[in-house]
Amino acid sequence: EILADLQRGNVRFWTNCAMRPERSAFERRGLISKQFPSVAILGCSDSRVPTEIVFDQGLGDLFVIRVAGNCLSTSTQASLQYAINHLKVKVVVVLGHEMCGAVKAAQLPQEKLEQEPSELEQ
Repeated sequence: EILADLQRGNVRFWTNCAMRPERSAFERRGLISKQFPSVAILGCSDSRVPTEIVFDQGLGDLFVIRVAGNCLSTSTQASLQYAINHLKVKVVVVLGHEMCGAVKAAQLPQEKLEQEPSELEQ
């Protein structure tokens, strides 16, 4: 059911029928003290793939971790564990996309990679 809801939202996005489920001011205030997302998504930080928009979801519906190339690291894994253990999400999605610059950069020849900042090696 949860994956089907994401798929329906994605269809609405691609067919220009997105509902943009923004919440009322009253509902937004309710999210200040608690959240109940049903899905955790590890997605890319690429600005062309805004997770809530491409799945036509609103505030509080998704717990999103975004990092270039949607790589799993200590911090992203800890965020997913938090979502699973504390927020009780029912589904975890790893969301990739076409033409990912981070994935393309990771495939550069070794001599090119050595010219990049050392922080990118991690």
